[in-house]
Amino acid sequence: MNQIRTYHQKEDIPLEVRRKLQISKLEAAALTLRDITCPYCGYLVERVFSDITGHKMIYCKKCKQEYPINLGYFRRMKRRRYFKYPVRERQHR
Repeated sequence: MNQIRTYHQKEDIPLEVRRKLQISKLEAAALTLRDITCPYCGYLVERVFSDITGHKMIYCKKCKQEYPINLGYFRRMKRRRYFKYPVRERQHR
């Protein structure tokens, strides 16, 4: 019952694939990640890099819906639990 599972990566990756992975990692170092949430329930569906464009099929694990989205429309989604600026109290006269 108390066994710890260990997962080992394959060490026989070809040099060409390893080189492509290293180049991809260096290119992505300057990019930022953004969250794509389900428009129906707000569940985090996927995290994508800032340079991604086009359409993508998204499947939500929470509401079990699959639908296409245009990533350009979801660039400026507001986060539900994150406020950039503190909420100010209203001034009373």
